[in-house]
Amino acid sequence: MMKCCVKGLVATAFMLTFLIVPFFVCAQVQSDRELVVLAINDVYRIEGVEEGQRGGLSLIRTLRDQLERQNPDLLFLHAGDFLFSSLVSEWTQGAHMVEMMNALDGATGKFDPRMFVVFGNHEFDRSLRKDAALLQTHIDRSEFQWLGANIQFTQENGESVVASKNLTASRIVESGDVRVGLFGLTTDRKSAAQIGYVDQFLNPVEVAREQTKNLRERGAEVVIALTHLALDKDREILEELGESGPDLIIGGHEHQRHHIEVDGRWILKADADARTATVVRIQMIGEKPYISFGYRFLKRGKLAPDPIMLGNVDRILTNHEKWFCSENHEEGGCLQAIVGKTAVPLNGEELEIRRYETNLGNWVVDHVRAASRDADIAFLNSGALRVNQTIPSGPITRRQIEELLFYDSELVRTELSKEQLKAVLERSAEDWVGQGHWLQVSGLAYQHDPRNPEGQRIQNLKLFHNGKLKELPDRPLQIVTNKFLSKGGDGYHMLKGLKWTSVLFSLKERIQSLLHESENPIAPRVDGRICNLPEVQRRPCAFHSP
Repeated sequence: MMKCCVKGLVATAFMLTFLIVPFFVCAQVQSDRELVVLAINDVYRIEGVEEGQRGGLSLIRTLRDQLERQNPDLLFLHAGDFLFSSLVSEWTQGAHMVEMMNALDGATGKFDPRMFVVFGNHEFDRSLRKDAALLQTHIDRSEFQWLGANIQFTQENGESVVASKNLTASRIVESGDVRVGLFGLTTDRKSAAQIGYVDQFLNPVEVAREQTKNLRERGAEVVIALTHLALDKDREILEELGESGPDLIIGGHEHQRHHIEVDGRWILKADADARTATVVRIQMIGEKPYISFGYRFLKRGKLAPDPIMLGNVDRILTNHEKWFCSENHEEGGCLQAIVGKTAVPLNGEELEIRRYETNLGNWVVDHVRAASRDADIAFLNSGALRVNQTIPSGPITRRQIEELLFYDSELVRTELSKEQLKAVLERSAEDWVGQGHWLQVSGLAYQHDPRNPEGQRIQNLKLFHNGKLKELPDRPLQIVTNKFLSKGGDGYHMLKGLKWTSVLFSLKERIQSLLHESENPIAPRVDGRICNLPEVQRRPCAFHSP
């Protein structure tokens, strides 16, 4: 049994008619009032994944419409990351996402008082001082409310450079005859020093304390924090604040679903690109809220895409391809061009590539290492491999490569000691819940035990060349990685300041050239270079080969 009540009653399971997975709910009690919340997070592709068969905004529109037939004042929440980064956002600078999200209530041109979003770290991808005007325009054109309680935007002449009637720290809204207080918290993963129009991100724990107190004093019966924070920071908020904190955290950032209880309160997150949506029911028994929740898997065949939204998706993608091909001086339809073939499915699913070794990760990073003669090892952050789906066996298209390597980083070569390499790999294993800083590696094998405390998860480092394990040499290791990591990105501060030399300007061009030149389909495999000790029975391990 899973305990899920805010106040701690025993859980039982039930199923609502519109769900295909069970909710986790409190013992059945007579409720005099209740509200329902639909939530998504980290949505980059308006069309979804797997050629539109899973996720996407047209299926979200259908699901919202279904839920609103039973709950007309449903709350709809988006926990951040949508303006950027995607192949289409390179063209629209995020405007297409605002357009599509404005249509999620089925009434464009009209403000939606029950839709709330929080800033994700990718909302700040356009981070120069001049880009404040772009963000301001997106917020002004939004027909929904933005929440940003812990962001201090830069002031000029006594006024914030980003301000709008559609932007506030918190809001109280009534739903299901319940007064709900909402506030937004944003990660400082991209530090304020990197953003030309943000002075600082305030401590989310202290802001959560202040906002919860303020909202309760203003009459909120239920307080929900809409966050785009790392999971450990969400947990810290509930652990430190207890009853002084929110009743529920609806979050994003990890790209995979989580439901974590902390002393009777919950952190809930869905999968990226709307593969799943979180549905929450909050029942009021007197003055006490009781929370139940479940996930809806969004898939064609289970849900029919909204035809108007689907038409808008097709229009935007068609116009984007025309722009892309023209911008690159290529013939129309260039994104559908076949650039190579694969004999096996290439696993780029974020649930896998951000936690484990995958054949797609191996193939890309092996070519990263091969870009520099005599390099010992290469590594690449999984967040740089953004296709978020399995590429099926058969043709590989230009679009798939463009999406895979959206951040086309320069490759660099540097030197690391054994101790520095160990620190790098320990960082890779931190917050082992599917983070983009997880590394795909080449030329290296090691054992990983996620059951151990952080800092003690990596053991038995070896060179791994041509399927053979070798001891690390008694000299500095020659490493190839991307420029992003070499500058300390994704928390790899131990790499910042190291001397490096450029070895390749465009990884994307190298990959496309290799595919084009290959006479045979590629067939990469998982060879056990990252040996996950608890899973050696079902995943390859180079250390346990016969």
